[in-house]
Amino acid sequence: MPFSRLIGNEFAKTALTRMVEQKSVPNTLLFYGPDGVGKSLFALSLAELLMGKAHAHKLASGNHPDLHVYVPEGKGAIHTMENMRKLIDEVALPPFEAPIKLFILHGAHQMLPYSSNALLKTFEEPSPHSYFVLLTSALDAMLPTIVSRCRRVPFFPIPQAQIEELVQTQWQKTAEQARRIAFFSHGSLAKAKMLADNTQLPWRNTLLEILSLRMPYDYPQFLKLATELEESCIKETEDADEEETSSSHAHIDAIFEEIAAWYRDLHLLKEGIAPEALYHLDCIDRLKLALQHSFPPLEIVLEQIGKARFALQRNIRLRTVLEHFFLR
Repeated sequence: MPFSRLIGNEFAKTALTRMVEQKSVPNTLLFYGPDGVGKSLFALSLAELLMGKAHAHKLASGNHPDLHVYVPEGKGAIHTMENMRKLIDEVALPPFEAPIKLFILHGAHQMLPYSSNALLKTFEEPSPHSYFVLLTSALDAMLPTIVSRCRRVPFFPIPQAQIEELVQTQWQKTAEQARRIAFFSHGSLAKAKMLADNTQLPWRNTLLEILSLRMPYDYPQFLKLATELEESCIKETEDADEEETSSSHAHIDAIFEEIAAWYRDLHLLKEGIAPEALYHLDCIDRLKLALQHSFPPLEIVLEQIGKARFALQRNIRLRTVLEHFFLR
């Protein structure tokens, strides 16, 4: 059973396995939960179960003619109307090799309203040989009319112990390296792989320097570092392959996760929590220095991060967003 090769999300494994065994897989499924927890891997495993073992090799290589994967495109990371029309046209055609066709939509919440509405009839009256798996990390951002036509399957962060074992056995890291990577991954396999491939994220040192500054006193240094951080993220996105860019804002999301964790660590230290609980445990000296100065309540930080993310969705430059964040 393909699901047995995957780690975590036992509820999803049980639910999907039962659907397949009972031949009751709905034509439209919605996998929702945090990024990087295996939703796309589960979708591919489901494709193998529905198509049969004979199709496993082509599915694994990404070259199966009956597997159609759609990802958000452009700076705004949206599903274009052109691609949605292409999907609708493809649904009308019979499968090429397999008994069924499977359509995977990454970032389903990135469909504009008119793109979503264009798919409603397709979801309401699906062809018997077509299945759809929508993937999202923002269920609340999706149109209720789309969500109501899907069978929802929740996904959750992978337990730290399971990630630690995977990192050590599959990615050949030492026990200590595996522990650190699992701790920093926050339940995300995608982030664990990124950390395993890079001992340290290329932009993290720059971000830590920014977080260590005293604003507005160190404003000139901030401008320099913020520019470096922005350029580093642009370069990473340009260098990434197609699989890694399924979410075009992955690096930006990671940056704001690090920022939120920094302020969380400061509050934990202030309350006297043991250092082992810190996310930025490798930066304990920097945190202790920052603790000597005032810093905002965590709820204010999280509110500002939400505003920053919204600004980035409107294509405002990262450097400008960070400037506003740190000078608030």
